Amino acid sequence: MDSPKAPSQIEYPSLPLRFAAVDEYCRALLEARAVSFWWYQGKNRFFGNYSLPFQDTRSRWWYQVKPGMCWPADFLAPIDPATVDLPLQKCFLAYQHITGNSENANSKVVINVINDLPQYGVTTIDAKRRNSIRKGSQLCEVRLMERSDSDLFEECRETWNDLSTRTGWKEPLARKCFHESWSMLLDLAGTTIIVGFDKESGRVAGFLIVKVLGDTAYVDTIASRSSLLRTNVNDILLYSFIKSAQTVPGVRKVHYAIKSYIESLEWFKTSFGFAPYPFPAYSRFLPFAEGFLKVFCTADYNRLVGNL
Repeated sequence: MDSPKAPSQIEYPSLPLRFAAVDEYCRALLEARAVSFWWYQGKNRFFGNYSLPFQDTRSRWWYQVKPGMCWPADFLAPIDPATVDLPLQKCFLAYQHITGNSENANSKVVINVINDLPQYGVTTIDAKRRNSIRKGSQLCEVRLMERSDSDLFEECRETWNDLSTRTGWKEPLARKCFHESWSMLLDLAGTTIIVGFDKESGRVAGFLIVKVLGDTAYVDTIASRSSLLRTNVNDILLYSFIKSAQTVPGVRKVHYAIKSYIESLEWFKTSFGFAPYPFPAYSRFLPFAEGFLKVFCTADYNRLVGNL
């Protein structure tokens, strides 16, 4: 009996992704001041640019993923809970980190990851997703954004605002805010903006902001234009990023956010080969914060501690 035929390779552009050490990235953010740890976080009307990183007493970098809620910048690196000492003004609600084992964990955090990037390939991907990526490769041109371009910025802003309006996630951004933050992203250590263009019209179909820090590549923000979803731009953007990250020395993992309750989004990730891995974690809440979240924000609390 003949063995099953191996799937054919998928064409993609090999992108020279920028990479940096975690320390270099965090110091660059502090110097820029106006860019959030994750670009999509943006500024808060009460807390400003709350996500700017800071160091603990052992020189490890942390940031506020939400005002008053802290995560380590190198999130997949295990930390011994006994060594954590954070300023209360930063973690006035809680902090959370991965531990080295389950013995000193009191929760878990479910992160979508590719844990062995060197072994990643077409056989890792769901068959239907492979077809979607091939369609994206045929219909889109994928390029790095390498210089400030106000016209291109504006097309990407329109794409972001369209995504926000379509999904209800985050908020549309004004021209000045968007253009200033993207001008800074272009110079930010370890950060790359990838843009997908519809070959037929030449218009921006979508973009992907990524970071490569230490041994991990991160998906930051992905957005696509409603009128050009037929191009499968998200598929080719993400695949080009993952395959390009394989060529960066020392990078072994890809991180694509904490698991959500949105089934279609989670299927998109797992069909690419990401696995929702339950990392043992230590979660420290102020008593009033934990009680409030359990009662009034049950879904958010369960997601945070891995009770999905």
